[in-house]
Amino acid sequence: MNLSRPILKAITALAFHQPTPIQKACVPVGLLGRDVCACAATGTGKTAAFMLPILERLLYKPRSAQLTRVLVLVPTRELGIQVHSVARQLAQFTSIATCLAVGGLDLKSQEAALRAGPDVLIATPGLSHIEILVLDEADRMLDEYFEEQMKEIIRQCSHSRQTMLFSATLTDQVKDLAAVSLKDPVKIFVNSNTDVAPFLRQEFVRIRANREGDREAVVAALLTRTFQDHVMLFTQTRKQAHRLHILLGLMGLNVGELHGELSQTQRLENLRRFKDEQVDVLVATDVAARGLDINGVKTVINFTMPSTQKHYVHRVGRTARAGRSGRSVSLVGEAERRMLKEVVKTAKSAVKARVLPTEVILKFRDHIQKLEKDVEAVLKLEREERELAASEAKLSVAHKRLEGATSDPQRVWFQSQQERKQSLSKALQDFDQALKGKKKRQQFMKDSKRKDISPEERAQFEIVKAQMFAERAAKRERRPKRARAMVEDPAPPTGKGGKKSVFDKELTNTNSRVLKQYRAGPSFEDRKRLGLNRKAANGHR
Repeated sequence: MNLSRPILKAITALAFHQPTPIQKACVPVGLLGRDVCACAATGTGKTAAFMLPILERLLYKPRSAQLTRVLVLVPTRELGIQVHSVARQLAQFTSIATCLAVGGLDLKSQEAALRAGPDVLIATPGLSHIEILVLDEADRMLDEYFEEQMKEIIRQCSHSRQTMLFSATLTDQVKDLAAVSLKDPVKIFVNSNTDVAPFLRQEFVRIRANREGDREAVVAALLTRTFQDHVMLFTQTRKQAHRLHILLGLMGLNVGELHGELSQTQRLENLRRFKDEQVDVLVATDVAARGLDINGVKTVINFTMPSTQKHYVHRVGRTARAGRSGRSVSLVGEAERRMLKEVVKTAKSAVKARVLPTEVILKFRDHIQKLEKDVEAVLKLEREERELAASEAKLSVAHKRLEGATSDPQRVWFQSQQERKQSLSKALQDFDQALKGKKKRQQFMKDSKRKDISPEERAQFEIVKAQMFAERAAKRERRPKRARAMVEDPAPPTGKGGKKSVFDKELTNTNSRVLKQYRAGPSFEDRKRLGLNRKAANGHR
């Protein structure tokens, strides 16, 4: 690949021996400075595929001023931290400076790092002197309603930039984004959007009708009896993830949690503990389903089936990565049979059914019922601690105001307050459409906050939310597609002294005599040649 010695030294230190298919296809094209639109499954090495040509280009053409030249956009904070880590390791034997700017971390230190003008910036608004723009996991960012922000960032970047767009799935939205952000891109498709890892064993556990409350008992049985370490357990909501974290912890399992309800410091600490094998089970929402490369994940358990086939592929993609083997176990109820059929239909190998003895499920269900009071006590204690922390924060703000301390300048957003409200109202309208009415949505939200909610209702809420997401996605698919940018074919070369066609000559000749002739209609010679009389000629004119 003609890489420089510092880059090759870093690759050797990382124990990379053979490039993956996406790296084989992308690195040479990226070194040429061409725009790239690449689609490859999760876990195939896309980060190195775009970072290697970027670092090589920065080494080949050193910067003349303290200006940031590369911008990498990612959908989640954890993925941003991971990309930043890979970039630093690949650039460890060079003078290239990288910087991470994501939410949830200390703003002062990030601002200081930005003012220093690093070469590579990960997850931040665009700058006019950006030479390379990378859109990683573009489909996920579009799913999370980041489309307007991404277009604004693209608008602020240099028009002469190189753009590299990477996505595990090539949806219509991604194609539209590629049309407005890429110029004559090289398109790279390594494998199918719905392909799971080749060494992944897929299993499902059937949840009987009207027995949705058995899901927690089934999960407890699986984690206690069979899958005891290196497990990622995915839920649809943050509330359910936190409840399972408490419940499994009370049952004596070593559990961590990862979802949007935690602070960024807590999320990073829990992820670190899971990577360092201090935690056996990580309960997470889809915030951990994209791009995160965690070595040694043996099993992925889906508490409920995800909303789409695409989300299923990303969840189970946390295991069986880079040629290793792994296992996924999905709990499937009556309302989720359609998604299971899609999984079976696209599977390259047989999807197995796992059967748990009824007496085992009943045993764990009785045990969970006995722990309900303890779970409620933990939740109550956490609510009191949050209220106390909120009161202390308000008191601190009041003290600062009394002491006359100047507050930090308010940060401005590219959208006005009114525009942000309109975006939120649009999202709520999609929510209303999914639930077929505002009253039904309000009742759904009210019911989900009840304290006396049963296990069956909790599981049903997760399934309904997944179905609402699927309905919103289907609604977007049914919308009329926008016209996409098309690259015009170059004009065929004319030979030396070649004669231009009469058709082209007439349409492109704009001198005054020709224009006057067009306005006056056909000449006498033309009428005579065409066999037109004066009346017909006037009609022709």
